[in-house]
Formats: sequence, structure tokens, C-alpha cells
Amino acid sequence: MLFTAAQTVGILAGETAQFLVLAVTISMLLAPLSFVVHEQVLARWLERKKPPEFDLIDGPGNPVIIAGYGRYGQIISRVLRMAGIPFTALEASYQQVDFVRKFGAKVYYGDASRLELLESAKTRDAKLFVLAIDDVEASVKTAAIVRKHFPDLPILARARNRVHYYRLRDLDIEAIERDTFLSSLDTARQALEKLGFPPTQAARAVDLFRKHDKRQLEVQYAVRQDEAQLIQTAAQAAAQLQELFESDVKEGGAAAPLQSAKA
Repeated sequence: MLFTAAQTVGILAGETAQFLVLAVTISMLLAPLSFVVHEQVLARWLERKKPPEFDLIDGPGNPVIIAGYGRYGQIISRVLRMAGIPFTALEASYQQVDFVRKFGAKVYYGDASRLELLESAKTRDAKLFVLAIDDVEASVKTAAIVRKHFPDLPILARARNRVHYYRLRDLDIEAIERDTFLSSLDTARQALEKLGFPPTQAARAVDLFRKHDKRQLEVQYAVRQDEAQLIQTAAQAAAQLQELFESDVKEGGAAAPLQSAKA
């Protein structure tokens, strides 16, 4: 043994070598026990961190199902509540569920892509399914399940971006609103007004852009698998939009760019 050899050549004193041998022996004996204790402690910790079971949904169904109760779904629910329209809200994050429940919100913890949860939520009796899930993959998965098992149920979906929009369109979902599109347009309208555009003309210019972008989204959806075509259609769209705006100015629909701001 290494310690014995060290003692023999005089590197370690006899008592020191014996102490080290004893320490190594004890550590070897205790190692298996420490592994067992560690595994038990880790198992108990993981058990405490384990998410709770999904909620069971009892009672009659509601005309609206909201899947996803983040900032997007909450705003929709507040409008529905204001209008007196009952809804069933589903959220897959138990941390989010715990948080919003503190403020009195009634929301069920569960994965909306699971058919058994949708069945317990009486989705078959609903009149509208609002897809407000933040995560793109979870959103598409849920949309596919709803489309397959409840084909006649209208879906109003939220898309994070254009790619998310295309994937939802692949599932024959047409009522899709992009996450920040409308709020961005409202900011653009305010920007035009601050630059001197009269409010009616600023609103008209933004509406012109909105309609054009919606048409362009469908054009690009048709060529979404071809990057070269996407780039080409984007360049063409910019030119078309400029022509549309200039034509509208000539017809007296909107002010010329920065014309009012320079006045």
C-alpha cells in the first residue's frame, strides 16, 4: 500500500501512516451509505418539486375555452367577463396558476393538448376555442388535437410570429392574430400623428398597411418553404406598399410622408 511504502522509506512517520490508512478505510466503508442517503434526500427533494396532478374539471361546460392563461389569455378573459360570457381557462404552468389564483382568477391547471382534459372541460359543447398558449410547440400541438377531435369547433388563435402563423395555417386555422401586430400598428399610428399627420389620415395610412400586410402574409404562406421566394416577395411587397401609399396620397386619402411634419 502507498502509505506503508512511504513509512518504509521514511517519508511518513508510523503514526501518521496508520492514521491515513484508518481514514481511507473508514471513508471506503461510509461511501456506499453516503450514496444511499444522498439518493433518498434527492428523491424527497424531487418529490417536493414535482408538479401537482392536473385539475379535474367538474360541472357544466362553458361557451368559450381559453387555452393559455398568460398575459394574452388574461386580457381576453377580462373582456369576456366584462361582457358576461362564461369561459373555462386552462393553463399548463402550475406556477402561473398559483399566481393568478391569488388575484381571484378561476383557472384550471392542465395541459390543453391532452384529450382527456379537453373532454372534461366539455370542449365538445363549446362555441369557441381561444388558443392563447405562449409556447409555439405547445400551441401547435394543442391546435392539432382540437382540430382532430373537435373539427367543427371554431378556433381563434394567437401566433408569436410569422412562422407560428404558417404552422397554424397548415392546420386550416384562419382566425389568427399575431402577438404584437395590432399593438405595433397602434404605436405606428401615434408616431404618424406626432409627426404631424391628422388623426384620420394617420389611421388611414395604418389601415392601408394592415390590409396590405394581411394579403402579403397569405402570399408568403404559399411560398414559405422557398427562402429565395420569400426574400423576393418581401422585396416586392415593400415596393408595392410604397406605390399603394403614393397612389392613396394622390387620391387625397392620406398626407404625403412628413408633409405635415415639415409644415
